[in-house]
Amino acid sequence: MRERHGRWPLVGAAALAPVTAGAVGRPALRPLAALLWHQTEEWVWPGGFLPLMNREVLGSDEDEWPLDPRLGLLINVGLGWGFSVATIAGAPAAFPTALLYVSHLGNAGLHVSWAIRRRGYDPGLVTALATLAPTAVLGLRRLHADPAVSRRALAAGVLAGVALSAALPPLLRRRRR
Repeated sequence: MRERHGRWPLVGAAALAPVTAGAVGRPALRPLAALLWHQTEEWVWPGGFLPLMNREVLGSDEDEWPLDPRLGLLINVGLGWGFSVATIAGAPAAFPTALLYVSHLGNAGLHVSWAIRRRGYDPGLVTALATLAPTAVLGLRRLHADPAVSRRALAAGVLAGVALSAALPPLLRRRRR
C-alpha cells in the first residue's frame, strides 16, 4: 500500500490510538481522532476507497484517476488534518472548524448514499456514521452556543463547507475528462 498511496495513510493509522486516547480528556482532539478513524477505514483497513470513488462514483476506467494519491494527500492531510488541528484554537478558529464539520456531514451523506445505491458496504461508511457525523453535529452545536464565536465566521465556515462538499465530486468528474 505504501508504494501505491504514500506513507500518510499509515502515519494516520499509527497516530489513531494515541490521538484517540488523548481525545478522551481533551474534546479539542476529537475532530482529529474522528478523521483518523475515518481515513484509516477508507485507505488502510479495509481500504479500497480510491477504486470505489474513481470507478463507481466518478465513472472512471482507472482505480487512481481522477482522484489520485497526490490529490488524496492534499485533501486528507492538508485540508483534513489541517482543519482538524485548527479546531484546537477554539472560538478564533470558527471558520475552519465550521467548514470541517459541515464537510464531515457531507462526507457522511455521500457514504450513506453510495451504500444505498450499491446496496452494501463502502470503505468509510461505518466511521462516517460512527465518528464523523456525531463529532460534526456536536461540534456545530458547541460552536453555535459559544458566545465568543463570531457569527460571521461561523456562517462563512458553514457556507464554505457546503460549497466544498457540493463542488468536489463535480470537479473530480470534470478532471476525469
